Amino acid sequence: MIRLRDSAVSMAGVVTGQIALFLCISLIGRLRGPEALGHFNYLLALGTFAGTLLALRFELACVTDSPRQSFSAFVNVLALSCGVTAIATIVMMVSAHRELLIIGGYAVACFVQLAAGSYLNSLRRYALIAASRFAVNLSFLLCLIAAFASKTINALDVFETYTAINLVISVVMLTGVLLHGRRHHYPFGLSRSFFADNVRFAKYILPSTICGSVLTYALAIIIPRWFDAESAGYFAAAYRLGFFPVSLIGQSLGGVFRRDAIGAVARHDAASVLPKVFQTYARSLALLALGYAVSGALLFEPLVRLFFGTRWTGASGFFYALIPLFAFQMIYAPLSQIFLATREQRLDLSFQLSCGVVLTGVLFAAKAMNLSAYASVQAFSFAGTVMMMLGVMLTFRVMSVSASRLRVSI
Repeated sequence: MIRLRDSAVSMAGVVTGQIALFLCISLIGRLRGPEALGHFNYLLALGTFAGTLLALRFELACVTDSPRQSFSAFVNVLALSCGVTAIATIVMMVSAHRELLIIGGYAVACFVQLAAGSYLNSLRRYALIAASRFAVNLSFLLCLIAAFASKTINALDVFETYTAINLVISVVMLTGVLLHGRRHHYPFGLSRSFFADNVRFAKYILPSTICGSVLTYALAIIIPRWFDAESAGYFAAAYRLGFFPVSLIGQSLGGVFRRDAIGAVARHDAASVLPKVFQTYARSLALLALGYAVSGALLFEPLVRLFFGTRWTGASGFFYALIPLFAFQMIYAPLSQIFLATREQRLDLSFQLSCGVVLTGVLFAAKAMNLSAYASVQAFSFAGTVMMMLGVMLTFRVMSVSASRLRVSI
């Protein structure tokens, strides 16, 4: 059933971590300017996207009701990620694209934290997950402050620094998970049956994630390549500040909702419990999204002036265009975990494929019509908002059908 304490702990970790990252972003923007922030945001988007795909989404199998089964899944996906990383490293070295190695390093760190977090999620160790998120961004913030104090901020490679910090934290998390498994005598062996039993993640969730990445990462990657550095910097400020609450809700409540939904489906009275769990989260998310939209419209520009400086007011237009999209993402992202809890990955894939096709089409249409960066973001936001509204309705439909099916099976 719903665990408010778990939600509060998870939320606290994401809030503190995201606040620290926001302060880092504001320092980079204020001290290094739009071009540096736009480039950092671009590399961050590439690395995060690559890290999400590193184990072909098999890491999702780490979230279960059984800690033993979760650890076995962790060991298997870790082995898979090592193989994929080795192949990718060889390709980058042979193709003379060694500059991509730093992005690959961040991707590895991102994946390890994702997989370890999924294992800790199964143990309901939300405080540890929260601590890891906070530690990364707080350490980065301290590095930036130290560089500013020593007047070496202009010489500091901010993405390399952020990658190094993430690698250190990921090693700590990896060591902790492996020691925990050894202490409880969980199996360390690899299993072919694991990949056969969980092939649905690679078959449905992997392409679904790739399609869904158009919504999450496309603008951060395309705007620095299609438009000027100043527009890229303004967009990065608008996106990082505006997406902060969306990421906060998605990472905190999304993980807790998935765990609660999986637990609800496993109960003998799942037909009645699952709708209660879903509706409670849905109502809370709708209220949060409404509050976010109103407060964002009122406070964004003053916050930009305060943290970034008056030269960054150009970011306001981008943010106002993105408010509807961010608000509905805040609702959809956590509720979309219902697809995993009810094993409706095929339906999720169909929806994400539709989103990817629509949004990609909008972006290339904007390019063909030679629209400005602002107009392109407006068009993308409108199309994305419509798709998110459809997605929210689809999650309600999936929950209702699953509850009816569970009722019949009883």
